[in-house]
Parts: sequence; structure tokens; C-alpha cells
Amino acid sequence: MVLAVGLTVLLVERQPKSSPSAAASGAPKVTLQAAAAPGQDPYTGSVAGSASATPSGSAAPSAPATGGTVDGTAIGLYGGTQHNASCDVAQLSEFLTTHQDKGKAWAGVEGIDPSQIPDYLHSLSSAVLRVDTRVTNHGFANGVATSFQSVLQAGSAVLVDSHGLPRVRCACGNPLLPPVADPVEPEFSGSAWPGFKAEHVVTVRPAATPTASLVMVDQTTGGLFTRPVGGSAGVDRPTSSASGSSKSANPSGGTSGSSASTSTSPGASSSPPSSGHSSGASSPATEHGSTAVSSSP
Repeated sequence: MVLAVGLTVLLVERQPKSSPSAAASGAPKVTLQAAAAPGQDPYTGSVAGSASATPSGSAAPSAPATGGTVDGTAIGLYGGTQHNASCDVAQLSEFLTTHQDKGKAWAGVEGIDPSQIPDYLHSLSSAVLRVDTRVTNHGFANGVATSFQSVLQAGSAVLVDSHGLPRVRCACGNPLLPPVADPVEPEFSGSAWPGFKAEHVVTVRPAATPTASLVMVDQTTGGLFTRPVGGSAGVDRPTSSASGSSKSANPSGGTSGSSASTSTSPGASSSPPSSGHSSGASSPATEHGSTAVSSSP
């Protein structure tokens, strides 16, 4: 008996001790998702195109150097390739309408009826993230939608609504909502990509009013072009920061223009007015200071 007790004590003492961070309760868990990785509980295979090349031109606006909150329609927040879509909307629409279980769960996240999926998807615009971006991601497992906080790597193909909010991750078809505000410092899981820094992660703030177009950076030339929201890639046109948008940005933080500095409630501003979308329970995380995209070379 003495020997048994001694062995038990020895085994207990040799168990690994919990780290302070692991023991801390209430720390939000945030999953890191590389641009091309399918990620957690994917709805589909990838419907993304190859539109994440590094701009070669010198005239492109610089992406935010620090994290914070960025207006969804800020010039140069998103990139793409002029006249080419970064996400195959038709393929995603067909998949979700022919796989009714997934379509029903997907539509529930976006707050629409499954029959509205094709029209809703065609109301969005193809884009590529130019900064690591925080979102509420939704996968599909065991017949229902799952929900988790994640950071999408710059270069991720997404679909964006008329308020500038990412709504779909094209590498997996997952629907997206604004992130939930962190009560305390979050804990990141998954493999960090080169250059990842938690303090540089951006939260997209919905524009106060819907926009008809987004001013984006061409990922192949570095120049600016205007893409109509929900329009086909064939109607993209070159533009300049002076004429392309009423919201120009400055690198020191903040966005000029009254609509860019106005905060709105997520339920009222995060959906295209004709889609019937509701933002659900998630709300934008606005605990950081405002940071926007530079509109000058």
C-alpha cells in the first residue's frame, strides 16, 4: 500500500502544469485561417479564383500599418483583378441550391430564405482582402451551421456587401458576419502565417450608407479601379482616388468624410437593403481605434 501511494504521488507531480493563459477563463478563442486553406467545417470546396497576386505598380494605396477599425468602403481596403472575379458566384449558388441541407443552414446565418440565395449572392461583389481581417465565421457540421471567431489572412478571396462587409469566404463557401467584440485579449489557434501580428488585425466597420461601388486595388498593376457592388466584373473601370470615392483615408488613422466616421448598429447597416438580410447576434468589434487605408502612394 505504501508503495502504491508513493507511485501515485510521483505520477501526479509529473503531470504537466497548466499555463496561466490556458487556465484563464473567458478568453475568446480565435482561429487563424490562411488564404487558401479550406479551414474549419467548410461548406464547399474552394470557389475562389487566383486573384491574390502582389501588386507590381507603385501607385497602389498602402494597406493599414496597424490594426483597428476600417470603414468598409475605404479606398484600397480591398483588392482584385480588373475584369476578373475572385470568387465563382454561380458555382457557389448552384452548390447551395442543390444541397438543401447546407443551403438552409447557410441562408439561416445570412438571415434570408433559402430561395433567396442566388439573388443574395449576386448582390455581393468579388474582392480580395488586403489586410488580415477579423470575422465571425460559420461552418457546417452534423447538419447545422457552426460559429467561430477567426482571422482571415490578407489575400483571402471574399464576397463583400454594399456596406463593405465581408459576407462569404470563397475558399470554403462559409458565410461571414461581423466579429464579436472581445471582452479580454483573445487567444489565437492554428498556424500563424509569416508576418502575422495580432495588433495588425483589422475589423471592418459597415459604411453608414450603402455604396454603389467599391474603389479597389488591382492586384496585378497596383492601380485603382471601381467595381460596382453586385455588378459583373466586366463593368470594372479604372479610377483615381480623387474621383473614385467620397471617403479617402489617411495613414495616421481615421477616415475623412462624414459617412466614414459614423458608427451604425450592425442590425441596421450590415445588409443590402433589398436582400432581406439580418446581421444575426454578432456585432462589430469596435474596441480599437479607427484605422483606414492610405489613399496616397
